[in-house]
Amino acid sequence: MTFFTMPAVAAVSGWLGLSACVALSCAPASAQEKPAEAIELAPHRAVYELVLDRTGAGSNISDIRGQLTYDFTGSACQGYTLNTRLVTEIYDREGKQSTTDTRSESVEDGEGRRFRFNTSQYMNKSPKPADATSGLAVRAPKGGRETVTVTLYKPKKGSFTLPGNIYFPTQHSIAILKAAKAGDTRLQADFFDGSDKGTKIYETTTVIGAPLQLAANAQLPTIKNAEILDSIQSWPVVVSYYEQNGKKDGLPTYEVSFRIYANGVSRKLTLDYGAFALSGELSAIEFLPSKPCP
Repeated sequence: MTFFTMPAVAAVSGWLGLSACVALSCAPASAQEKPAEAIELAPHRAVYELVLDRTGAGSNISDIRGQLTYDFTGSACQGYTLNTRLVTEIYDREGKQSTTDTRSESVEDGEGRRFRFNTSQYMNKSPKPADATSGLAVRAPKGGRETVTVTLYKPKKGSFTLPGNIYFPTQHSIAILKAAKAGDTRLQADFFDGSDKGTKIYETTTVIGAPLQLAANAQLPTIKNAEILDSIQSWPVVVSYYEQNGKKDGLPTYEVSFRIYANGVSRKLTLDYGAFALSGELSAIEFLPSKPCP
């Protein structure tokens, strides 16, 4: 699963957003290295219900309710498409309620060389987006080394260049799963998912726990179609996101923890933003048809 980041969804993002340099090696992806060959991500549509887990001291938040819809399709040879929609209702201490509806679409080729992103955010059920970001990131040789060129279309046109070892979201998911299967417990990487008006770069640290016993699935709520996961290996994962040149206290901007299965599906989510944290659980899942690569 590609977990999402805030304020843009993606992640697992990313959430459900994941991107890493396996075994602390930050070698850029290449046309010869097909990172998805060893990892088969299951096309699926999932819904997660989010609730407030905790608030920090001095927070004005009394409650948060939300729902994340996550639609992932594609393969290593076809490329990957991810559509997410995150709707949250936030209530302050005075009972005032605000609604945020963030919708994202991204398309990433199977070799991690092209990443197209499009995100729109709607506030308080307005029919017009309050914010929109779209762009294209392309990895290619330049001046004797690989770089990533980002072309932005919204909110304003422009372009800039990033180092070639930055990873895109599905690359990140695959790298984490590769590391987990190899028995690695820690990964570090720079990560780009088009969030924060398409200019944000995160430094990430991923901690991977020991593989969970298959019997642990029996402790989770029973969900239709989720029984497929009962025979699939999974790991507990925590991904910490740090802004480049950000906080000097060493604390992450936010952390995402979850249980990731070998096919890329995730359960038992926690999104910790410091001032507050959300927890989420799978409420519905549908596995979609897939075409194996030739």
